Amino acid sequence: MKHFKVERIIALVAVVILLLFGACKKEISAESAKVKPPIRTYVVTARADKKGTNSNSVGTTTLKGQYDEETKVLSYSIEYTDIEPQVMTLRYGPKGSVGTFVKELYNIVAGKKTIIKGGFELTPLQERNLLKGLWFVTVNTAIMSPEISGVLTYKQQ
Repeated sequence: MKHFKVERIIALVAVVILLLFGACKKEISAESAKVKPPIRTYVVTARADKKGTNSNSVGTTTLKGQYDEETKVLSYSIEYTDIEPQVMTLRYGPKGSVGTFVKELYNIVAGKKTIIKGGFELTPLQERNLLKGLWFVTVNTAIMSPEISGVLTYKQQ
């Protein structure tokens, strides 16, 4: 009889343990397992001067803008002083290179402006190069091409 009670207690303990482990089972769905990265917005700035081109120009250009990862749109405004730009372009590449053309921001053919504003949607490759810090702005004049240039920097908002 004593042997029967021990077996019964062991069986009862085993059933309780199985119930406890069975109750703790969690289901992980495929949707909850994937974590989406946060969508960020960046403040973009660039100061173009003679340091970027080793010229003796006194002109400066300041680009201020914003980049939104969700819409993939880079919006910008550009102001310049002491320079008569003919063409302003955005390029990407290693420092000191001519770079690969991205976008023309200003052309004197459209008429002289002191403040230039605009925006455009970036491709995935353009976005990657912008966030790697490879973009720069160049300002070409009738005298020199480019006369001044500066690297775009960004800061998360």
